[in-house]
Amino acid sequence: MSLTPSNSRMMSPAWGASLKLTPAHSPYLKNTPLRSPVKTSRPEVSLALKQVIGTTTSSANAFDSLPSGRTFAFTAGAAAVIAEVDDEHRLTQRFYRARPTTNPLNPSSSVYGGPSTPTQNESRNRIAASLRDAGIGASPLASPGDWTDSPGAKAWTAKERIKAATCVSFSPDGKFLAVGETGYKPRVLIFSTSPDAPSDTPLTSLLDHTFGVNCVAFSPDSQYLASLGSTNDGFLYIWSVNSRTGAATLLASNRCTSNVSRMAWLGNSLITVGTRHVKVWRVDDSSLTSRGSKPRQSDMSFNLPNVQHKTLPGRNCLLETLLEANFTSVVAVAPSKAVVSSDKGDICIIDDTDGGQRFMKLADAGFSVTSMAVDLKGRLHLASSQGGLKTLNVSDMIGALTPPPSPPPRVESPVVALTSDSLHIEAVAPLFNYLVTVDSQHSIRLSKLCAAEDESVVGEVVQQMPAHGGPVLGVATLAQPNVCEAFFYTWSASGSVLFWNQDGVCKDSIQVTLEQVESADTDPNELKVALASVDSKHLITGDKYGVLRMIDCRTKSGIHEFKAHANEVTDIAIYEDTTSAYLASASRDRTVQIFTRRTDTWDLMQTLDEHVGAVTGIVFSKNGSRLVSCSSDRTLVVRELVSRKNDEDGDATQAFIILRTVILKTSPVSMAWDSDQDDILLVSTIDRQLHKYDLRTGHCLNSFRAADTDGGDAVVLSSLAHVSRPLGSPLIAGVSSTDKSIRLYEDNGTLIARDYGHTEGVTSVALYKSQGTHDEESSRKLVSVAVDGTIFVWNLDLKVANRYNDMSKSVEMDPSTPTNHDLLATRPPLRRVFSQSELARFQRSPEDDSATPTGNRSPKLRKRVSKFSLAQAPKLDPSPIQRDARAAGSGPGTLRKNRNRSPSPPSPRNLQGLAKRRSSVDVRMRTKPSTSEFGSLGSTTEGLCRTLRAYRKRLATSTDNLTSEHVREVERELAQTARAVGEKAKSKGVNEEVMAKLLDQYSERLVSMLDERIAASVALRVRENSEGGMSGGPTSPAMERSDEQGQEQDMDGTFPSKANAGVESINEHKDED
Repeated sequence: MSLTPSNSRMMSPAWGASLKLTPAHSPYLKNTPLRSPVKTSRPEVSLALKQVIGTTTSSANAFDSLPSGRTFAFTAGAAAVIAEVDDEHRLTQRFYRARPTTNPLNPSSSVYGGPSTPTQNESRNRIAASLRDAGIGASPLASPGDWTDSPGAKAWTAKERIKAATCVSFSPDGKFLAVGETGYKPRVLIFSTSPDAPSDTPLTSLLDHTFGVNCVAFSPDSQYLASLGSTNDGFLYIWSVNSRTGAATLLASNRCTSNVSRMAWLGNSLITVGTRHVKVWRVDDSSLTSRGSKPRQSDMSFNLPNVQHKTLPGRNCLLETLLEANFTSVVAVAPSKAVVSSDKGDICIIDDTDGGQRFMKLADAGFSVTSMAVDLKGRLHLASSQGGLKTLNVSDMIGALTPPPSPPPRVESPVVALTSDSLHIEAVAPLFNYLVTVDSQHSIRLSKLCAAEDESVVGEVVQQMPAHGGPVLGVATLAQPNVCEAFFYTWSASGSVLFWNQDGVCKDSIQVTLEQVESADTDPNELKVALASVDSKHLITGDKYGVLRMIDCRTKSGIHEFKAHANEVTDIAIYEDTTSAYLASASRDRTVQIFTRRTDTWDLMQTLDEHVGAVTGIVFSKNGSRLVSCSSDRTLVVRELVSRKNDEDGDATQAFIILRTVILKTSPVSMAWDSDQDDILLVSTIDRQLHKYDLRTGHCLNSFRAADTDGGDAVVLSSLAHVSRPLGSPLIAGVSSTDKSIRLYEDNGTLIARDYGHTEGVTSVALYKSQGTHDEESSRKLVSVAVDGTIFVWNLDLKVANRYNDMSKSVEMDPSTPTNHDLLATRPPLRRVFSQSELARFQRSPEDDSATPTGNRSPKLRKRVSKFSLAQAPKLDPSPIQRDARAAGSGPGTLRKNRNRSPSPPSPRNLQGLAKRRSSVDVRMRTKPSTSEFGSLGSTTEGLCRTLRAYRKRLATSTDNLTSEHVREVERELAQTARAVGEKAKSKGVNEEVMAKLLDQYSERLVSMLDERIAASVALRVRENSEGGMSGGPTSPAMERSDEQGQEQDMDGTFPSKANAGVESINEHKDED
């Protein structure tokens, strides 16, 4: 039976109703190994968001401000940004994000069956204390905080990471910021705006919405928070917020399936407006109808007092003639009155003084109204879809036009143009003395409000935060110093190129002219790639139609234009030095175009068409001598620059020829050079691998899979940047469109840092160093851009924290602690290492070792058999010639029939003996005798013999001629060596038994070979005599060749001189017999 009850009715009453038990993966206690407080120093890398450029605000729901303060909030990807304006009109930012695994500080429960959010206050101590109070003892259950740390825990997936912030709202007291998300399991997060509060840990996380959160809004007294889901979600929730802790409990809810554009509070009532929709929801406690719901176990675990679900009542307004209108905005102008606007310019009012919610049209704005805001001076600001602002006095408009005439008059007020006619204002929000607007290009402008008597009302723009209106396709760094005084630049598909300094301030901008082909089948032209020259004086761009343009950054005018490709340009590379300059462009038309600079013009140098797929990337080497291109045909082509002088005019013709081609398993995605080593290229492929290639050899030095350390899925790195550091191995920075993350890897594939922020495809990343900081390691910044139009600047901290030194400084030595000299751990370890001569003794034969006559002898080591022999080496016995059996009248065949003789090759005439004997390998491959100890005379002799054999082999195969000096020197050395060997042999005496063994071993072999030689010579002599007709003639040439071959064999050393002498004596003895 399991230790954990699976049914709540089986639980013991002593456990208490507030204890929630969850089965763990194992029934045993979790034993965490003890960790040493002293850790070795290792490089620590931190990645922190520093600045956000641009915004994803597309409506007034994603923009809010505090009218009485100097802060406003907006959404940017997955983060909510709070910007504060100082006296000098400078902006400081703070970012609010929460990971999917982050636990809020306050608990919350779901009414409609969703999971309740765990909190950071739920620790294992609370569960352990509850179990001890119940008398159970130690619990085999893991705490909620241990779920993600268990080996079987599943890491959160990519769809759980990507949550875009869609709406924000400040509480009127400025204490809280509510952020709504969209995506998988969207949340409503409540953050504290206090400077000392963490920006990545929310106070409360609400998980009741299923598809996305469209609007959030705080009530005027900061007591309630309203959250409206998207159209597919269809629910409106009213949450009661604790003003002290920020905890939220559900007060009421109801269905709302209309397309709602905006909502606002009117006292304790909530107004929602949208497409043919204007509705007032009553939140008064007296009007709420309670309906009982069964308490859930999750509610009991947190002891939530309010488990009653209450229905939120609401009533639609009578629209009359505006029944088909699309209402865009609503704002409260009085405690019981609100102004509603439409996309046709209708200005209406809702009067709820006596609860009648009367709806009337007051005036016509004359343009489509996108957003409205009321400042502290009682002025209503209308944002136009044509980029203008119109300001009305609320008191005059309401007092003079109630009831309004029919038809309503047009509002007579000057329109202040903030943007061009092609742009419209998405949102407007008031500050203390400023008015903040966001246009369709996602640019934020801070305008100063004029005095009440000024007719223009809205003054000059004191601060502007430009951004790209469309997807940002790339980012690159600039050399310092440069003409634009910028550190990096970005470009978008619309043709805008913006130059930024190290603080994220736009220094300059260039609008690239894009030609449009008027055809129904042709897609609109877009800017695909941009590259600045080395001196940053020129900008080279490539568009979707394959046109290259060179623009002067000072005059912002075009210098050169080329129709380089038949399809879109995918990449551009440039190399410049004092003598030459090369420009290369890659395209989807499978070609690479190379241009060279000649004085003031650029001429086409070469067209490369070796690829069979779209060329996706191209780079020059650091010295410009090599050009590397990658293609979707799964190849890396390395080309080398060569030059040839013409015979006619003497000018040199240059070209890039293929040096080598590297075949990849899958298509490459991006490339980057190693900043520390030349000719080392980093390549990311579509199979989620990262490779490092040495282009000098074409070999892959290293490769790893771009995966997570927590078991998550691997990703495709769409852009790479190499980060070098003096301490530790270099880093590889990359961005992925798979999970919209930015990552830092080591060379061995270890993921050391990862962060998120973008909500659309991340397109590029770049590294630059900021100036004005003393610490070089903390001055590095990473810039990432994405399709959502945002630019994120990240702080890259590469400092090394020496924890050992910090620990040693903080710990004081106790006087009773023994010193290091008295500890056994500080003593040197025991060692006994055998030398080579000692190890050689273990390999000797037991018969050769002289054993010491002791009482208890050590066991003898068995002689190792050579791995080349097929059987055990035979034992050599004295030659049978010297035995008494020979003198006793043994036959002449005794020499060849002895069983204990050496296994020499038998005579071909004795085939029966050949079949009985085993085959043997060369004597040189047998086990060497014990005299061949390393460094001894025997081993030196063996080495000399091997050298002589190799020398003879070289003489036989070489075609070179020896000089007479070399021949005399060799003869002199051989003669001296032979003389020394003879003296050495005479001094010690030659063992006759050993000589007998040698003669016995080689006798039969020599006899058989001599017999064959004699038989061949006799047969040849007989044949010559028969042909010549005479018996005694001169010696035949064949006999002379036979003699020469015999002499050569003697010189070759196959038959030693002493062995030959022994054979002759044996033959003579044989003839006598």
